[in-house]
Amino acid sequence: MFDWGYLKSTSFDLPIISVGNISVGGTGKTPHTEYLIKLLQNKYRLASLSRGYKRQSEGFVLADENSNSHCLGDEPMQMNRKFPKLNVAVDADRVNGVQELLSSDKDLKLDCILLDDAYQHRYIKPGLSILLIDYNRPIAQDFVMPMGRLRERAAGKKRADIIIVSKCPTDLSDSEAEKLKKDINPLPQQELYFTSLDYAPSEPVFNTDQKLAALKTSNKESLGILLVTGIANPAPLRNYLNAFCNEFKEIQFPDHYTFKDKDLEKIESSFLNLKSTDKIIITTEKDAIRFLDMKIESNILKDNLAYIPLQIKFQNQSKIQFDKQIFDFIERFK
Repeated sequence: MFDWGYLKSTSFDLPIISVGNISVGGTGKTPHTEYLIKLLQNKYRLASLSRGYKRQSEGFVLADENSNSHCLGDEPMQMNRKFPKLNVAVDADRVNGVQELLSSDKDLKLDCILLDDAYQHRYIKPGLSILLIDYNRPIAQDFVMPMGRLRERAAGKKRADIIIVSKCPTDLSDSEAEKLKKDINPLPQQELYFTSLDYAPSEPVFNTDQKLAALKTSNKESLGILLVTGIANPAPLRNYLNAFCNEFKEIQFPDHYTFKDKDLEKIESSFLNLKSTDKIIITTEKDAIRFLDMKIESNILKDNLAYIPLQIKFQNQSKIQFDKQIFDFIERFK
């Protein structure tokens, strides 16, 4: 109906960058959005706006020091904790959300707004639209749900200004990149980039002197890892951690899962049953946010729970070109 003109998109007089996808499941939206935040936050006054998936609040919410994952959702809360200078907001109605962010009573004086997971939310027309395609799930070979995993037909990629093939192998060859480009067949005005996921050093979920050096200092033969996740696809993290340990167990929950007390008991019991001399519980950064919002009494969990942050790396020295395109868009818009 947007294509036919029955429904209208709203534009705004400031740079708006949308990051999203056309397939269900994780394509790396959060680490790519966080890359943009790190790139821009020291030069511009930024806000991020998402719907706040599975939050328990309604309407427009602007994060403050009292916010938690229940009122914002796990991913917006993750950004709120990591980036103190960022204005984090949630609203299922993105047009209303932008209007609230720009309202004079809030006086935020924003230079740019990042729309997280808004590729299908066409009531807003962003100035720059970034589409993520999972390397492991090419959209040209997929189908619209329920036959496949696409939210809309692959032809929807035409709306993007930038297409990023995410989760590529770190050793992606020039010939394979050329083949991917041929399959995607970007329009002349669309820029195509390739990124891979990179895991940063582990961090404690709670502020304690836990033995997080285990991943670096322990012999593989003596280390046991319990992986606890509530994300769409934990396979890449599972494969990464298996290289560090001799004993590996996993507890997998649904995406955006809200942990309960009985789950904590199960996690603690599974951890204690690890036979390794050194052992640790690893979770994702998104899951860590939900653990922090729980009243966890167990010192075993507090002392042994860590998360591994995700970050992205651009392939083929294209980072400089991507950064320049983002800065040029904002400055040209201004």
